[in-house]
Amino acid sequence: MAWTTPYSKSGRSALVPSGPWNYGMDAIAVHASFEGVEDLLPGEMKSDGEGYVYFADIVSQSPNFPELNFEAPGLVQYREFAVFLKVEYNGRNYAYCPFMYVDNDVSLLRGFVAGFPKKLAVIEITRDHPLLKQKKFGGVAMRGGYSLAKLVVEPEVKADANPLDSFGSWILYRLAEPMGVKDFVEIVPDVSYAKIEKGSGELELYGGINDELPGIKDVFGGYRFSALLKIKDIKKIQ
Repeated sequence: MAWTTPYSKSGRSALVPSGPWNYGMDAIAVHASFEGVEDLLPGEMKSDGEGYVYFADIVSQSPNFPELNFEAPGLVQYREFAVFLKVEYNGRNYAYCPFMYVDNDVSLLRGFVAGFPKKLAVIEITRDHPLLKQKKFGGVAMRGGYSLAKLVVEPEVKADANPLDSFGSWILYRLAEPMGVKDFVEIVPDVSYAKIEKGSGELELYGGINDELPGIKDVFGGYRFSALLKIKDIKKIQ
């Protein structure tokens, strides 16, 4: 069954065809702390400002419509820029996503269904090649005529873990005010890594009139990784 409209009996015309969707990604990221996050948190959510920002080049795939990946690859490939905060809610720690940007309409609507706060943006990421000796990797994002963010990472050594994984499962705030939808959603990710590297990282967050990105307090380090993301579980939090 298709996840969204346009409706057809086959489900093949839907903007988001039936999942489950899996995501292969090459990403750069920084582990950081932020200021002024209180205004970004819904309900009784709390945070000390610890966070994580990444840029990722992603290919998505559904076993229910694998033809998309070779018949129309542009529909399932996209770039993403996201901000996560480590939060406490109802006595548990979670990774909360206040901002996420993509450059693909399939990804945009698929995120809305779950509660990801996605917007369209222009996103550019350094592309690696095994025969190039690339030392630094960067990402930039722009929207509405203004810059959103710039991130630069210089990997130095292999790492055993990705800091985002220690935040907990993901919590999202699914909001559709005209329809009376105000839900907290928990997503349990299942992430496997081909590699994780760590080193130095630089981050600049700008935002704009329609994007209230938080201020940066500290940057603890930079990361570069290749991963496969699967969704183990998704449910509303009562």
